[in-house]
Amino acid sequence: MKTFALNTSNKGKLQEFQRLFSKHGAHLNASDIDLKEIKADPMTVVVHKASQVGESVLVEDTSLDIEGAEVGIDVRWLLHHLEEYAGRRAHWRVLLAYREGDWVYVYEGKIDGTIVPHRGKEGFGFDPVFLPDGSEYTLAQEKLDEVNARAKAVDSLFMDKPIAKFPPIKDWKGEWQ
Repeated sequence: MKTFALNTSNKGKLQEFQRLFSKHGAHLNASDIDLKEIKADPMTVVVHKASQVGESVLVEDTSLDIEGAEVGIDVRWLLHHLEEYAGRRAHWRVLLAYREGDWVYVYEGKIDGTIVPHRGKEGFGFDPVFLPDGSEYTLAQEKLDEVNARAKAVDSLFMDKPIAKFPPIKDWKGEWQ
């Protein structure tokens, strides 16, 4: 079993990932390298992040796609505009990636749901407004691993089922966020 560190400054996200790793009998260390983010599709963003940190350092990118909205990786912007999207279908996607040698491996977790008015006090980010399909509770009310995109991405990692493998992105020539 490899030892991983997760690069994040979000304590809530780190605690959630540590719990998910412990379910697999693994320990997850923390890394906090301040990365400048590129402006690109989620796959390119996570591959670029993984290319910038050390080997076996996990990076994560969360996107929330809302029916009829162009949000994607701009989740921070979304948090201030959620009322506009109540009742719309949404797709929460988590990409986990790490670099090993000349390759970046990407793992995915996806959950479909609906944006609802704020409910619940737990969690972070959009948890209070995301109602997973088949659940009566927002992620802030009850975040079961069966409806957790992070849990699904971690499961994919431990099953060694990457959805993609790319060479590292060393020199980005595009836009930055």
